Amino acid sequence: MGLLGAGALVFVAGVLFGLFGAGGSILLVPILIYVLDLPVKSALGTSLLILTLTGSVATLAHARSRNVSWWIGLRWAVLGIPAAYAGGRVAEFIPERILLTMFATVVVVASVAMMRRPKLAPGVDPRSIPIGKVAVVGAALGFFTGVLGVGGGFLLVPALVLLCGMDVKLAVGTSLLIIAVNSFGGFLGFAAHETFPWRVTLTVAVFNAVGSLAGERVGKRLPGHRLRPAFGVFLLLVGVAMVAQNLLHFAARAR
Repeated sequence: MGLLGAGALVFVAGVLFGLFGAGGSILLVPILIYVLDLPVKSALGTSLLILTLTGSVATLAHARSRNVSWWIGLRWAVLGIPAAYAGGRVAEFIPERILLTMFATVVVVASVAMMRRPKLAPGVDPRSIPIGKVAVVGAALGFFTGVLGVGGGFLLVPALVLLCGMDVKLAVGTSLLIIAVNSFGGFLGFAAHETFPWRVTLTVAVFNAVGSLAGERVGKRLPGHRLRPAFGVFLLLVGVAMVAQNLLHFAARAR
């Protein structure tokens, strides 16, 4: 397909990333592996670097609409970046299929919670959230970011909505800030044992960043009460697909 063809697919991944604050890496990693033929570990590290760049651009776009909670985002990011680095370092020693199956299961559970939980009252002050909860959740999600080579938006957005009581649009913008910082920590962990194709990385990052800006503009026109169930359905489809893929892999190996 070539680099430009892959760039078109990456643009779509960026649109979803900017719209939902998640999904970019779930689509980005397969493109890097199956379309651009990058080794798995290199693709995971490359994805994290791209998410650092794209997440930064998308965060600034959402900040213009006041859809970023800097108080929560920066604290989660500071707590998550060392955990993400640690995750990136240990990723080499953990079976990928087991981790992906666990992650897919969490995605499915989060999607159901997003679709079923009643709408929270607006105006929740993020500063009222106990710092202990911020520390534990921020570090745990940072570790997942580093280990799996994904931004973690599938976990971040539900966590910000369900645990912190945020509106979906505010959660999306805040998750992009956390993803950008955590992804950089995870990238540094992968950089300790992997090399990266810089020309491919920078080209893909440009397509992804432009797509994220387009997604942010689309999201501004959608009411939050519709964005939330749409995100839940999107989560469910991706999670079920990941579970099915891994079950087929295990079944094939058992033959």
